[in-house]
Amino acid sequence: MLTKIFLSRATLVVSLFFIMGVFVVFQIMFAFVKKILDVKNNKIDEYTLRSILGILYILAILFTMQNSIRDASYSWIYINFQLVSVIFYTVILSVPFKYHLFAPIVLAFMFFNSAFTSWQSWCVSIILIMFYYSLNYIKNHTFNNKFPFFKYLFSSILFGAAYWFFIKLKFSIGNAMFFKEIIYLAVLELFTFGYIAVLYADVESRTALFRDATHDKLTKTFNYDAFDTDFRSFFKDGSTFTMMMFDIDHFKKINDTYGHLAGDKILQNVVDIVQTVIDNNDSRIKLYRTGGEEFNVIFPGYEVIQTDDIVKEIFEAVNLSEIKIDDHTIKLTISVGVSEISQKDTSINDFYSRVDQALYHSKRSGRKAITVA
Repeated sequence: MLTKIFLSRATLVVSLFFIMGVFVVFQIMFAFVKKILDVKNNKIDEYTLRSILGILYILAILFTMQNSIRDASYSWIYINFQLVSVIFYTVILSVPFKYHLFAPIVLAFMFFNSAFTSWQSWCVSIILIMFYYSLNYIKNHTFNNKFPFFKYLFSSILFGAAYWFFIKLKFSIGNAMFFKEIIYLAVLELFTFGYIAVLYADVESRTALFRDATHDKLTKTFNYDAFDTDFRSFFKDGSTFTMMMFDIDHFKKINDTYGHLAGDKILQNVVDIVQTVIDNNDSRIKLYRTGGEEFNVIFPGYEVIQTDDIVKEIFEAVNLSEIKIDDHTIKLTISVGVSEISQKDTSINDFYSRVDQALYHSKRSGRKAITVA
């Protein structure tokens, strides 16, 4: 009895818990399906999987809820959840453009409710589509990595009020109920965007932690831990890849002569040069700082001959560079070793040692050289 009274009177609280439950269940379902696909070694892009599951999930809920009140005089009671579903679809799922089926979904929903002959239904459908595009516009025009909480909230309340206005006309809802539902909607949207903002902040925090764990603090390039993970992964997959190893010639002498601050500046300069060359060629190529002045570059999917132009471009770009330390100009050179993974490599050490030996062959041959093994 007490539960029944609470559910009938505290509808806003029930709605908040319901929405939270919908979000949590989706996260659990997504994690479960992804785990099954991983176990079966079915590789699918995580964002694509999230989009497909999310669309099916939210459609199943919407049509189930609407079917339970179909043709009833109070068939508008789930309107606020429909509006929150648009937020879920656009902001949480971030459905890639090629999967956007929003307008057809709205039309299907109208057909399901036999609403094609109602001009008010056409108006709310247009508002729903405009609401979706407004959220999408905000999402795609936010460039400062901050969650646009107030922009989302303002847009949602504005379109939500317009949506409820035509629902009021269609079902002859009284003013008291109309304003009550607008207030409920504002609270639900405040809760929803607050929840998303917390998730967003958590992702940003984890991203920062991941960046610290996988990037060299001085040069901002990938560190040895990231290299070790990627190197083992490529070897395990059995895919073709080539590795370039290089270090800065006479770096210890430079450090001893000009100091460690000068050495740090040189390391940063070399990384900037090499990364610029990589960015101008292929973003799949990754640069790692694996030791003091030692670096590795992994070329995924490249045979050794295919890396020739890029390796030479890196080599020449660094060797033509110079850096000023106080009143001194230091000319930089590097020694390079390059090799491609081979079927004869029974372990990662076999391949790594071959590249390492190629590098030291360049150094023993007078430095400022490329050795391909």
